[in-house]
Amino acid sequence: MSSRLLILVCLLLATLGQFVLLVDLAGNRLWVESNTQWLLMQVILSVVTTVCSATLLGVHPRAPAFHALLFGFSALLPGVGALGSVTALYLGSRESRLRQRAPDYWTITRRTELPFTTPSGRQATTIDSRGFTEHLLYSQDDNDLYRKVLSAGNIQSSLSVSALQEAMRHSDERIRLTAFKTLDRKVTELNRQIQQLESHVLQSGTQESSNSWLQIASNYWELLTLEQGEPVARQHLLDKAAKASIQAVAVLPVNRNAHFILGQVSLLQGDTRRARVALERARALGMPAAKVLPYLAEAAFMRHDFTQVRDLLRQLDPAIRAYPPLSHVAEYWN
Repeated sequence: MSSRLLILVCLLLATLGQFVLLVDLAGNRLWVESNTQWLLMQVILSVVTTVCSATLLGVHPRAPAFHALLFGFSALLPGVGALGSVTALYLGSRESRLRQRAPDYWTITRRTELPFTTPSGRQATTIDSRGFTEHLLYSQDDNDLYRKVLSAGNIQSSLSVSALQEAMRHSDERIRLTAFKTLDRKVTELNRQIQQLESHVLQSGTQESSNSWLQIASNYWELLTLEQGEPVARQHLLDKAAKASIQAVAVLPVNRNAHFILGQVSLLQGDTRRARVALERARALGMPAAKVLPYLAEAAFMRHDFTQVRDLLRQLDPAIRAYPPLSHVAEYWN
């Protein structure tokens, strides 16, 4: 017997038991003589009914108001009639008001683990791709969206590329063409910067040369976000980014940012040994643990070293672990 069928059977039996108690109450104690026994049986059956109903409905265990609503209908209705109904409905409506504070087009999202909206009470800051994507999906103001697509040219590619790709599927031709031109202009500008840096890198001093190679690697890394849908281009850009970051490390071994980006690139290439060495070196040179540990945990996971994954995630500050989407990973490995 499946677990869902078993829960359904328990719910039917508990409901039948409550019906018997209600008939007993209306018939002036036909079967249960003690009021205390009757109340105890009613509470137990109501708890069973609440748990079974919540499970079948898919209610999250940490939704006390909804559980109170179900328990109120189950336990209070036979005893106090209208009072139980009003109390239960009040708790449910109160929870509903607390959960919904903004228009539907702004809060609905296909990626619920990310904070797409500015939290209540916090001043909205510079536009970024999170709210931008929501507007592209649900806003009906095409003129407003057109201006936002124009402004996306000033947003870092790693933050704006997904929103611009979404804009390329918009029904308005101006928005589609502007998004396409913006992405093309970003690619052109990044390649131009790479060519300039490569032509001058050999004429620079040690630290300046290392930073130039690091910038080249960073530009290739940013191009990866723009060409992520092209497997051949992706592999080519990964190789270029790896070579540039290795050059940055070779020129200046204490360049922690170069070690860090080398670790990131090596992870995408599947070279977990080099990724671990580079990331640990970046951390030893002063790179914050909050930035390095998640990548080290990913490298450990790729090596199937699950004990180390758990240990590395536990080393993160609780405030970092609580921030989505890392919070879901940390909770799983806790």
